[in-house]
Amino acid sequence: MVLQSTLSLFAAATAASAFVASPLDLLGQLPLGSPAAGHSSVKTQCELPPVLSPGGDGLPSSKKLFTTAEALEKQVERHQAVVRVPSVCFDDLGSFETDKRWAPFYDLHEVLAKTYPVVHKRSKLEKVNKFGLVYTIEGSDSSLKPILLAAHQDVVPVADESTWTHPPFDAYWDGEWLWGRGSSDDKNSLTAVMSALETLLSNEDWQPRRTIIAAFGFDEECSGYRGAGKIGPVLEERYGENGIALVLDEGGLGITEMGNALYALPAVMEKGHVDVWFELHVTGGHSSAPFPHTGIGIMSEIVKALEDHPYEASLNKEHPFYNHMQCQARYSPDAIPEVTKLVEKDDLEGLTKFIASQFPLQFLVQTSQAVDFISGGQKINAMPEVTTLGVNYRVAPHDSVPKVQHNVVKHISDVVEKFDLKVVAFEGDEDFAAFAAENQGETRGLPTKVDYNGTLVLSVNQVSHVSPKSPTEGPVWDVFSGTIQHVFAYDGVVVPVGEIMTGNTDTRHYLKLTPNIYRFTPGRITGMENIHTINERVRMDDHMEMVRFYYDFVRNCDASDF
Repeated sequence: MVLQSTLSLFAAATAASAFVASPLDLLGQLPLGSPAAGHSSVKTQCELPPVLSPGGDGLPSSKKLFTTAEALEKQVERHQAVVRVPSVCFDDLGSFETDKRWAPFYDLHEVLAKTYPVVHKRSKLEKVNKFGLVYTIEGSDSSLKPILLAAHQDVVPVADESTWTHPPFDAYWDGEWLWGRGSSDDKNSLTAVMSALETLLSNEDWQPRRTIIAAFGFDEECSGYRGAGKIGPVLEERYGENGIALVLDEGGLGITEMGNALYALPAVMEKGHVDVWFELHVTGGHSSAPFPHTGIGIMSEIVKALEDHPYEASLNKEHPFYNHMQCQARYSPDAIPEVTKLVEKDDLEGLTKFIASQFPLQFLVQTSQAVDFISGGQKINAMPEVTTLGVNYRVAPHDSVPKVQHNVVKHISDVVEKFDLKVVAFEGDEDFAAFAAENQGETRGLPTKVDYNGTLVLSVNQVSHVSPKSPTEGPVWDVFSGTIQHVFAYDGVVVPVGEIMTGNTDTRHYLKLTPNIYRFTPGRITGMENIHTINERVRMDDHMEMVRFYYDFVRNCDASDF
């Protein structure tokens, strides 16, 4: 999961160029919900739907429930119980029956049942593919489509526990932060969703009109094929294609302050994802009489050929980032004047160049290419016979997975020709074959003469295509945006605006359920530290805001007829 604020990164990246004004200079310049004076060309952009406060259902307010010291103490205990379970997803996990590393997931299910007894009493619980959890709370009005709240149970491994200030599965509470692997990603969402539902269902007189589904995969950190990948088809068969009103999962770029505005940045798109693997087979031999290039040497030239060809940035007016910049130009015009000027002039090319020059923000509008894995050789005095390379791509909307595959073949063609390698490229991949056939003029193609004793096999896995863009207007978005504005009320204006995720979530497996998919961990970016690394932790006051959000969002959805 990616949780880094675009706005904060912009501020850091451009401070040296004097593009960023002090936030103190911006306070008080804008009336609540109004655009800045002098920027009339962007006033019509980024209109916000009304703030939506839940009510009329007889339930106590989220502020009353979740802002007391007692509520915080109870939530700390809940979150500690969940974080203490080492439900790690390893890339090489075997079968459920033989791999003992799955055992913590049994423990986690017991913890959830003990911690949230009312949810387990008043909902229907199904276990999909052993460890996938689907809770269904039936609504009274079958004409209303269900909502789906998602999170994942698994966490990434810990490389070295001795490097942590507090042991990663102790769930240490220091009075402000709760430390532990998964405390932010993504048991933060899991605990918040379950706690909101537990509170709602504890009111025995409350019966939702709209069916509520809570779905928790268990291998999102390993791309979700065994968890959400199995849950998605079950829900599609049950409710039909587009049978769900909306899906809300983790993700987005957080909540952050800039100028006199608080920006909430749910992801309304995800980049595509593909891992390309290269397996080079060459003649080995004694290293006392080496070839001019061993397999590792040949592979190093392939790496250089790839890295010499980074992908180009591209931005159009349908891209979420463009709308984000329109909102920023309207509500925080002085924070990055360069951006405001480019938006006012409708200078798409200039805006593209600007973002492309800001590392790592460039990857919001550019396909990333990362050489992450290389392996070869078995002994220091023997030339390697097999060398393996893995390259990870996150595919921008203007590119595609077949285009990435095609470019791989094109960019390594000189190396292939130099060493007269036989290439077996993406056998049986019809999408690649079709794309390559349409773009033959861009490359010399693969060599036809095969007389060198080397074979390069290209393959892919973990393929997901660029997701469709979810709506940022209409009744569903209005409820979503209105709830965000209500929960995160601010002296200035709260601006929910869609963004693109450079990573991927379990939502890749839910695309057929609804066009309304929002990836949003409803917490402030400053309240979640060190995701996927040492000393991961969450500020519990911010976590309480997440519980408030889910509680009020369910209520607002239940009162709506979308």
